[in-house]
Amino acid sequence: MIKKDYKISIFKIVKFLLILLIVDFTFGAISQYVFFNQKTGKFARATHAIEQTNAKILIFGSSHAHRHYVPEMFEKELQTSSYNAGAEGQQLLYHTALQKMILKRTKPDLIILNIDEDFLYGSQAAYDRLSDLHPYYDNHRKELKPILALQSRFVDVKLFFKSYQTNSTLVHAIRYYLAPQTDFKGYRPLYGKLNASDKLKEVETDEIETKIDQNFVNAFTSFIATAKDNNIKLVMVTSPNLIKKEHLDNESFRMMKEIIKKKNITMIDFFNSERFLDKYELFHDSSHLNNEGARLFSSLLAKEIKK
Repeated sequence: MIKKDYKISIFKIVKFLLILLIVDFTFGAISQYVFFNQKTGKFARATHAIEQTNAKILIFGSSHAHRHYVPEMFEKELQTSSYNAGAEGQQLLYHTALQKMILKRTKPDLIILNIDEDFLYGSQAAYDRLSDLHPYYDNHRKELKPILALQSRFVDVKLFFKSYQTNSTLVHAIRYYLAPQTDFKGYRPLYGKLNASDKLKEVETDEIETKIDQNFVNAFTSFIATAKDNNIKLVMVTSPNLIKKEHLDNESFRMMKEIIKKKNITMIDFFNSERFLDKYELFHDSSHLNNEGARLFSSLLAKEIKK
């Protein structure tokens, strides 16, 4: 009797697992179809960069890259194709993974990385937002596992389930379907101008520590090494400030500059450029250029690169 009950229990468990796998496979297949067929939005831009673009200039970075670098201006000045692969809110771990996935398929002539002064400081959000990479895991396991494993030791177990890979992206997919985002080769302009009389509000940023995260340092050096290993020219750039800032006490920025110098990488620093300081009409908010400012910045940067 006990043996019979044991067999029945095993059968029920196996049956449950089979049903679970079938449901997961079905839902996962549908959600992945929806995900990879998005036409607009941040995931559509990432997928385009990973799977489609053959642009000779690729731009990486957070919102400062996404909102400040106008591919049209680089193409006009440098006479070559360009794509903005910047992603709002994403930091070095994400961009290092994105770079590796893209370079599996295509090799640009030039990579531009917009660096924020706090890139090496610890940030839990930087780890949490790595979930944006989950849908690409099946096709880019080798590139993604070392980085996603920093977020969770059980990455292979979690991402075995197809539905888990896209469960955090479907809401975005639906939103972008209902309200498409217009972009220009990855660049999304900001409109509106600040007035000098406006009471400036700092753009909300994720709470960061003022402690160096060694994983971010490793990602930064890995980004540089990957470009060098593929014989791709690399330029590090800082975006303009509205109000003059001193970075003497910023350990993150100091470390990045030391690494850049040691690795013999070109750096173009616009942080305190007089072309932008106190030029309220070129800014959408205290941290981001508007479209007019972005086009001016992109033109000036393209000329610097051309030299």
